[in-house]
Amino acid sequence: MALALAGLVGCSDDSRSQAQTKPAAAQSSPDASPPPEPMTPQTADKAFRAFVTNDDVARASGDERLALWWTSEGQSQLTAAAFRRAVAKGDPVPRYRYGAPTLYVPRLLPQGIQWFVAVVRRSAVDGKDPHTVIMGFVRSKPTQRWRLSLATLLDKKQKPPKIAVDDQGYAKPLATFDAALLIPPRVVPSIQATLAEEGPGNVAAKVMETGKHTTDYYSSDQKATKPKKGSGLHINTVYATTAFPIFPLATTDGGGIVLYALSRDAVSIKNKKKPGHVPIPKDAAPFISADLVHSELDVTQTLQFATLVPPQPKKGDDGDKATIIGADGGTIKAAVPAAH
Repeated sequence: MALALAGLVGCSDDSRSQAQTKPAAAQSSPDASPPPEPMTPQTADKAFRAFVTNDDVARASGDERLALWWTSEGQSQLTAAAFRRAVAKGDPVPRYRYGAPTLYVPRLLPQGIQWFVAVVRRSAVDGKDPHTVIMGFVRSKPTQRWRLSLATLLDKKQKPPKIAVDDQGYAKPLATFDAALLIPPRVVPSIQATLAEEGPGNVAAKVMETGKHTTDYYSSDQKATKPKKGSGLHINTVYATTAFPIFPLATTDGGGIVLYALSRDAVSIKNKKKPGHVPIPKDAAPFISADLVHSELDVTQTLQFATLVPPQPKKGDDGDKATIIGADGGTIKAAVPAAH
C-alpha cells in the first residue's frame, strides 16, 4: 500500500495514465466539466502564499480546525500535536515568518495527483530561530485545495539542495523506482529505518551515510533499551515506513533528493514486580494523563526527512552514499495498552 501511494505521487510518466483517452461524449457535451489546468510555477506560488496566510491566521487565533484544513498526512499529525502542546502549557501556538520561496514544480499530468516542493527561510514570528525549511505540497484532485504534506528542516551545516530545473522553470520529477539512483526513491525510507533500528553493522550502511539521523538513533535507543539497574524498565523501539507521499526530484549532479516520513514507536514496559510506574517522557506528557500510566506506555512519533541520493556509481567506483540533509518531527501520540 505504501509503495502504491508513493508511486502515484512520485512518478510523472505513468504509462497507464498516458494511455487513458477522453470519452467522446465528454468532448462534445456543453455540460462537461472543463479539463484540469496543468500545473505551473505560478500555480505553485499562489498555493504556497495561500498556505502561509491561512496557517498564520489559524495559529494566531488558535484555530486548530483551520490549520488542519491546510495540511495533510504527517504534517496534519504534527500540526495537531503542536496545538495540543500549546494548550497543555497554556502558551500560544508557535507562529512562523517565511521569506521568498524557491519553488520546484514538476511537469505532471493534470489529471493525476499534483505536487511541488518549496525551499524557503523560516523563522519564529519574532525573527528568532531561523532555518531553511523544505516543504512538500500535494493536491490529490484538481478540484481540491493544496495542502502541506511534509516540512523538514535543513541541517544548519548543509547548503540548500541543487535541484535540476529546465529552461522553462520546471523541475524534473523522478519515478519512485528509478534505477539510475544508488537507491530507488521508494526504498530510501526503509534503508534509513533499517540503519536506525539495526545500526552500522547492517548492509544498508554501504549505501547510506551513518551518523546523526541513522545510526545515532540506534545508539541512543540501545542505551534506552538496556534496563537501568533495579528499575525493571525496558524500552523497545521500532522505525517504520509510512503510507504518506514521497517527493523525489532530480538534482544537478545526476542524483536526486527524496522527501519522506518515518514513524517511530517506543514502547516502555516496567516489570510489575518493581515498584513505581513507567516514567512519561517530557515530550509525551501533553498527550496522556499520568493517572492512566502504569506498567506500559507507547509513544509514537512522526519524523520527516530530506535525503540526497547519488547516481549509480560507475563500474569499479565505490561512489558516494545517500546523505540525510534535513529532519524534523516529534511526538504525535502517547497511549497505554487496552485492558484485556
